[in-house]
Amino acid sequence: METNNSFLSVTELNKLIKKEVETSPYLNNIYVKGEIYNLTYHSSGHIYFSLKDDDSTISATFFRYANKGLKFKLEEGMSVITFGNITVFEKRGTYQFNVMALRLDGIGELQKRIEQLKIKLGSEGIFDSNKKKPLPFLPKRIGIVTSPTGAAVRDILKVSLRRFPNLEIIIAPAKVQGDDAAMSIVKAIEELNNPKYQIDVIIAGRGGGSFEDLFVFNEEEVVRAFANSRVPIISAVGHEIDHPLCDHAADAAASTPSAAAEIAVPVKKELLDEVDYISNKILTTLINNINKEKTRLNNIESRKIFKNPEEIINYRELLLNDLEKQMLMHINKKISSQRQRLLSIANISHLEKKIITDLKHKFQLKIQKINNLSPMSVMARGFAVVLDKNNNIIKSKKNLKLGQSLDIKFVDGKISADITKIYEDI
Repeated sequence: METNNSFLSVTELNKLIKKEVETSPYLNNIYVKGEIYNLTYHSSGHIYFSLKDDDSTISATFFRYANKGLKFKLEEGMSVITFGNITVFEKRGTYQFNVMALRLDGIGELQKRIEQLKIKLGSEGIFDSNKKKPLPFLPKRIGIVTSPTGAAVRDILKVSLRRFPNLEIIIAPAKVQGDDAAMSIVKAIEELNNPKYQIDVIIAGRGGGSFEDLFVFNEEEVVRAFANSRVPIISAVGHEIDHPLCDHAADAAASTPSAAAEIAVPVKKELLDEVDYISNKILTTLINNINKEKTRLNNIESRKIFKNPEEIINYRELLLNDLEKQMLMHINKKISSQRQRLLSIANISHLEKKIITDLKHKFQLKIQKINNLSPMSVMARGFAVVLDKNNNIIKSKKNLKLGQSLDIKFVDGKISADITKIYEDI
């Protein structure tokens, strides 16, 4: 008969199994390949799922400390290779695979299809950067292609109208998931390309979802519709890692609908601030230029010729008189010399008169030129110099007063006058 010492309690059994399993070199630091299903993202940051192959399944845990470096989001049906340990949960007597690291195991059928289409369209130049149209700096009207009831359209409207309150927006409703979604998106893009709408830029996309949910934006007809849009178009498909093909075909791409609205619509206040800045800069430049010209004019007015023109005129007149005397002396000397040379000539009288006449004519021409340059000659042509009682020259009416007495100097004399009226212009 068996004694009590021959039995194990359930707890003891589970502890024994746990010890054997968790210390086994065959069940620690192992790689397991499988397909993800029953995927759950817990609010704690832990990820729970099952790994399966054609015949079996095993529960798996991917705790937050281990998955924080994961570069992509896990999805149902994703084929992965995991690294970790087998652990035993004693209370239930169950075991699971504790994942320490994870990587994708190649690509699925849909991903293969995407890669093949990407190569095909790329060879046609669909994704060439030189074919991308620039986005308008200040769109007056934008078009939206998305589900009319989804979060994406609300996000785009909210961001766009916050940035530019009086922006015009036209929504072309489209199915973004399920049967006929591709054709619905294509028709909506084509509709907004109609010139009657005068659309400046189109935002087309949807919020985030699973790989399958977003797959319509990898369909060939949708990608071609993005590339063929006459109106600049922004791809606004919510994603974290993998870019749908429409991102490559569009003129610009954003990771969320809200981000697409920020790309398409400028902030009105920032534009107004920029206009004010430029206006102030132009005004400052004009004022600086005016001040420079004022300074230059003041420098000119401060020159001696404008301060004491009569003194300059008198000095020039003395120079001209001295020049006239020197010329007369030179002429007389020349005449005397010629007379001495012609004394032996019988026709001296005739030649002397001719020489004198020629020299006088030349002299008169030079005197005439000198007189034309003389300040007195200028006054002789009708100009006058206006002086105050202190013999200061009056250069502007701004220093004159009604009733003030002035002297006006002409070429042949001077008169006195009183100011009876001051005119604002000539």
